[in-house]
Amino acid sequence: MDRVENSKGFTLAEIIITLGIIGIVAAMTIPVLISKLQKLQIEAQAKENYSVIAQAMKFSEYDETGSMVIPSTSIENSKKWFETFLAPHLKVEQICYQQAGCWHKKGVVKTLNNQTPNYETSVGENDATIGWVSLTFRTAKGAYFDIDISSAGSTGNTFGVDTNSSTIQFYFDVNGDRKPNIIGKDIYIMVYDTDKGLVPAGDSRTKEQVKQNCEQGNGYWCLKYLKDNGWVITDSVWKRKR
Repeated sequence: MDRVENSKGFTLAEIIITLGIIGIVAAMTIPVLISKLQKLQIEAQAKENYSVIAQAMKFSEYDETGSMVIPSTSIENSKKWFETFLAPHLKVEQICYQQAGCWHKKGVVKTLNNQTPNYETSVGENDATIGWVSLTFRTAKGAYFDIDISSAGSTGNTFGVDTNSSTIQFYFDVNGDRKPNIIGKDIYIMVYDTDKGLVPAGDSRTKEQVKQNCEQGNGYWCLKYLKDNGWVITDSVWKRKR
């Protein structure tokens, strides 16, 4: 009678141990890969949104609509300003004049040091009673924009752009409602000054000051840091724990 050789294989215990190791490795690597992918998407979207607004502002200068002006704090004038200068050059899915729908609810957005932004617009049913104008819009690609106005002093102190006149701030969340919803990570700020044009917040500050704001401060000037770094978010900012 021929001798039957014993077939070699894995035992059940060995299979379980192997699957366990695979599970542990996957649990460790998948979140890292997802985070890297999210960072790459945000970098591309930040660059695109900055370019879109810069282009729209540039086109508006060549329109036969007069010089770009800073809108006054009335909803009628702000609406007229937006529809005159920006709307013709943007692919806007929705515009919200003093109403919800195009920006986050108050309290959702945080700074890099886990604070509520100083100039966060309260968008909702109480806007008409609190004394300021809310002008927000959502682009066809899902980015949120919040437009605010600041005095020369606030523009310099808070937004890092030295000027002699009032300015317009564009807060923009590149991925809308999706997290992290943090200024300096997926929300950035640019400033329009009638003399300087459209610049990133922090444009009047030194590289070291901008770096410190992003790596240790509230992140208001991170668009400048991102732009100067070739539109790559540094690990010191991306991995920063609030």
